[in-house]
Amino acid sequence: MQTHLNNGTNKLEARLLWVEFVKAFALVWILINHLSELYFGFPLIANPTADWSSLSDRIAQLAPLAGFGLWNLPINIFRYVGWFGDQGVQLFIIVGGFGLTWGYLSLGQDAPLSKKEFFIKRAFRLYPLWWGSHLFFVAVWLLTGWGLSLADKSFYLSFLGIRFTPELFYYFSPAWWYFGLILQLYLVYPLLWDGLRRIGPSRLLILTMLVSFPLRALGLLVLDGYLDIWQRGAVFITRLPEFVFGICFAVWLHQNPEMMVRRVRTVGAIISLIVGYIIGLFLALTLIGMTFAPFLLGMSVFVLLYITFGMLIPKLPNRVLRLGEWVGQHSYSLYLIHHPVFLRLITVGTPSIISISIRSLIALILTVVIAIAVEWGTAWVVQNLQYRAKTSGLSKTVSRSVLIGVVVVALLISGELLVRQSDPQEILGWGERPSLQQDEILGWRLIPSQTTRLRWQSYDYEVSANELGFPGPDFPVEKPAGTFRILVTGDAFTSAEGVDTDQAWPRLLQARLSEDVPGNAEVMNFAVTGYGPNQYAAVIERYVPIYKPDLIILEVFVNDFLDVQISNEQFYKSIGFNQPDPAGLYSIARLEHLRKYIKINVAEQLGEKLLNRPNTTGYFLGGFVYFEKDQSDFMLTGSIKVAEKLDLIRSVAEQNGSELMMVVAPAPIQVCDPGELEYFPGNVDFGDTSIYDHDLPNRLFDQITNELGIVSLDLREAFQLYARCLYQRRNLHWGSDGHQAVSDYLAEVLRNKGYIP
Repeated sequence: MQTHLNNGTNKLEARLLWVEFVKAFALVWILINHLSELYFGFPLIANPTADWSSLSDRIAQLAPLAGFGLWNLPINIFRYVGWFGDQGVQLFIIVGGFGLTWGYLSLGQDAPLSKKEFFIKRAFRLYPLWWGSHLFFVAVWLLTGWGLSLADKSFYLSFLGIRFTPELFYYFSPAWWYFGLILQLYLVYPLLWDGLRRIGPSRLLILTMLVSFPLRALGLLVLDGYLDIWQRGAVFITRLPEFVFGICFAVWLHQNPEMMVRRVRTVGAIISLIVGYIIGLFLALTLIGMTFAPFLLGMSVFVLLYITFGMLIPKLPNRVLRLGEWVGQHSYSLYLIHHPVFLRLITVGTPSIISISIRSLIALILTVVIAIAVEWGTAWVVQNLQYRAKTSGLSKTVSRSVLIGVVVVALLISGELLVRQSDPQEILGWGERPSLQQDEILGWRLIPSQTTRLRWQSYDYEVSANELGFPGPDFPVEKPAGTFRILVTGDAFTSAEGVDTDQAWPRLLQARLSEDVPGNAEVMNFAVTGYGPNQYAAVIERYVPIYKPDLIILEVFVNDFLDVQISNEQFYKSIGFNQPDPAGLYSIARLEHLRKYIKINVAEQLGEKLLNRPNTTGYFLGGFVYFEKDQSDFMLTGSIKVAEKLDLIRSVAEQNGSELMMVVAPAPIQVCDPGELEYFPGNVDFGDTSIYDHDLPNRLFDQITNELGIVSLDLREAFQLYARCLYQRRNLHWGSDGHQAVSDYLAEVLRNKGYIP
């Protein structure tokens, strides 16, 4: 048997090249498995759960896919190979037992293992990369908000390798469950070594199967919620036969390599292995069959690969040998990194062939780059710590490491506090949440009779609520004689977000109209940030019959076609009513402000420049999505619901003798130049009419109001009178000048169109 070092039999080799190829094969198989599951769904075969589908459904799912034309064959091969890729885990388990045992046999070890020495070596083999991977995704979390959160207690349990509970087993990266299994197997290995020395490999394997198979079967039959993770390996006993087979195979191969090669390469042996594999596949379709299927499949594939690589390796060119060896040697880091990357980059579902190829290639390249970087960084840290431990002593090295950790944490918290003080972000829900409370009828409103200072994402303003929970002063129910009363409702453009309540256009309009109306003018502001058509209708149904306004002014925004399709319960989650206090210790511990700041000002900007991807925050603030032509179906669906709410509002107005006027607030990108909005994505061309329809939401509003006979004004007319942008440069609402412009415009319209008596 050719090895990487030599062909000699006087000294047993420490590393066999075919083992690295088996590890490489197992890794690639697992990668294909996770890709195929993302593209084609989760296979039922070999994956029993408490609600496992019927046997006929499991078999039917294996039917070939069609509809890909010439790609039918490769697509189905990719799908089947991927769906059986869980067997790559069996290979890793067997290789784990083989590698440990082969190493000790190669050193001539024939005594009980020193448990302390063994566990220290295994810990140094497993934990540095495990911790390095965790810390890498913590850094990603700090930069983007996605990754491993330091505020999540599950992070620390996973960091220790505790992943056998249902909550932890698939935590963050489902593929990481394997670490908990291999950790348990390493913990019992010294006992297995002692058993190997006392009763020999064959008896050890038989005894293991006699103990493990009944326990595995019992769990499959009686466990429900724990069934999936039980059969997969949450507890080591369920996968012990594969591990012990690897141990025994190492002994058999070490005792007489030539005889082992002759025995397994016979036609009868190869046929037996193939038949065993086929039987394993059939067993994997049934619950009780899953008692034996993983062992049978893993053992068959492992020995077949041993035979195959043993024959191929002497004939392969050096370039291929180096590649296989490299992948095998780096399989641990590649395994740890690949699944989070895949889950983040690849969308579930069956996309086009081109999409499959491009996405998979990008995900694989990124996996390799990150894995090698994490592996290199981890090795550098470990080597430096080992060097310092030798030169400075272990206690001093530990003290310095702890001190560095404390300094890093202190710097992160200082950064969090600095951002919170100088440029607070919108975290844990809406920035307006401290001023809001839930309402059974309206959904939410301001906290009554409270003034709240709000600071977030360039905003610093005060919201003052009356006793009803709406912005502005209280008004008597009975309208004073000679008073012209206007009831206004709308969203954040009217409530008004970003400016103090007394600068909102309804307050300015009241002051302006009071100069013209012979008696007096009242402009009652019933707008609250985040309101949409559902809330507008609820407000008007509730308060118009009480206050009997002469005129109702309804302000709408381009996002109302989305808001009308969102329930109050969904809004509650978005607002963050169930979230911790955004100003509390929880947000400091999670570095909420710092992470959001880095995401907006670093990660999204880099993504825009390096990946030519519009920054998410800027695209949202500009409201680009509501003008995309390929979103027209979604907008049309929303327009039907908007029409229903506006018809209801019109009916309430008529029943109470109120006139109704609707005003449409434009999106910032409709009235401001890109250079006037700091968040405008640099790689987006809003002038590209093949992508964007500048009048899509306005046209839908016009169609609805024309059919319902509602007077509608487009506030773009108010802003086009000014040579500068009247919106907030770093956010999507109007500044104080914008509210003044709207007030002046509406006052002029009300006079010219005869609304003012």
